[in-house]
Amino acid sequence: MLSRLLRSVPAVWVGWVVARLLSVWFIKLEDNPLGDVYYYHFGIYGDDPKAMTEYPWLGQLPSALLARLVGPDFHVYWIAFPIMILVLDAAFMALVLRRHPETKAAIDAAWLWVFFGTAAGQVFLLRLDLFPALVVAAAGYFLFKHPALSGAMVAIATAMKLWPGVLAAGIVGRATRGRTWSALAAFVGTGAAVVAATIAFAGVDRLTSPLDYQEVRGLQIESVAATPFVYRNFFDLGTWKLAYAPSKSFEITGPGVETATQITTFAMAAVVLFGLGWALYRFIRGGWTPESTLAFFVLMVLLLIVTNKVFSTQYITWLGPLLVVALARGGWPTAQRTLLWTLAVFAVVCAGLGTFVYPFNYEAIYSPDGTQFLPIAALALRNVLVVLMALVAAVWFVLACRNPRSGAVSAGPAAGTPGVTSTAAAPSSNPAAEANPQREQPAQSQPHSAPSPKL
Repeated sequence: MLSRLLRSVPAVWVGWVVARLLSVWFIKLEDNPLGDVYYYHFGIYGDDPKAMTEYPWLGQLPSALLARLVGPDFHVYWIAFPIMILVLDAAFMALVLRRHPETKAAIDAAWLWVFFGTAAGQVFLLRLDLFPALVVAAAGYFLFKHPALSGAMVAIATAMKLWPGVLAAGIVGRATRGRTWSALAAFVGTGAAVVAATIAFAGVDRLTSPLDYQEVRGLQIESVAATPFVYRNFFDLGTWKLAYAPSKSFEITGPGVETATQITTFAMAAVVLFGLGWALYRFIRGGWTPESTLAFFVLMVLLLIVTNKVFSTQYITWLGPLLVVALARGGWPTAQRTLLWTLAVFAVVCAGLGTFVYPFNYEAIYSPDGTQFLPIAALALRNVLVVLMALVAAVWFVLACRNPRSGAVSAGPAAGTPGVTSTAAAPSSNPAAEANPQREQPAQSQPHSAPSPKL
């Protein structure tokens, strides 16, 4: 009875309301992240022309438009900002649940979103990262029916936050396929339109200011590469220096840090080269599938987080919406579904650990006194789990490339669609077909391919 009740749409919405009220209570308990909201407001009404210029113009546009809408009173703005995020948050969950009132996959995905958003804490409601994360999720969703729109979404997300640019490698298929060129044309065309809009409304300098900002960044104390030094510093106070830097974040300096920073630079370059190599491989050899590309998106997000010089608490927000889209799709082969659920659970745990560190116990990280070890341990555990998540995502990616559709249902609606009894795909009578899964074939030649869910 309880299980059936929890799998109803009303139950999910009640859970969402309770969970988000808890998120608001978190802000009341520790309101330090409101400083970010103040900074967004200051970017419009303050007297520093360089404020918010580290954000791409399109990325700061939601906060700027809200500031213009509510006016110069910050007390109104700091209430309006989390309300704006909550509206966006609710809209995303409504799309996940739309037309799937009885679908197990969609209900599970919605519950993941309920828990993930609250585990992500104050930064979920008080930072802008949800905007590009949801655009990337839209790119993942459109892979299954409208790849060209996926290319456009990747371009918009890149213009908002820079990092999604590496995901463009995933939309590349065989050179002889029209799908490839339509997706690339959408990516380039949308990107060009955003560049033109940025120049028209903000000037040429706003195209490069976010890139200039990246040059001054050191090794942030929450990053994976900084973890060994932050951990050792607890037992050997004073060997490393942790201080607020011009990058507007706390950074660490001391023995070994410069080498670690260089390693992250090379590792990040390797991730980019991997993406380019994968795009070239698909361009020449083909074999593109939406399933493997969605797995590629998740893997690349995790690799970017692991190799980054910065791992602020809100970065985990980049991952949640993509995992929700993947879960809502359903129809994954058993092994891939297990890996996907592992990623989902780890994402919630990492989000919760990140919230425990910032904002609740951040001082114990940047100004340790040798008495509060739990926040250090939580940070280390979060970063270890993120590295493990990258490994799990890599395995999922390999499996998705080898066997993208073996878990698909028979022709017709997707698995779990209301009123439809799902059946496993019938075994092929053609051994060659079993050895070579259908990829990039016309729709009529894919009788066993499950359509994407209508999120």
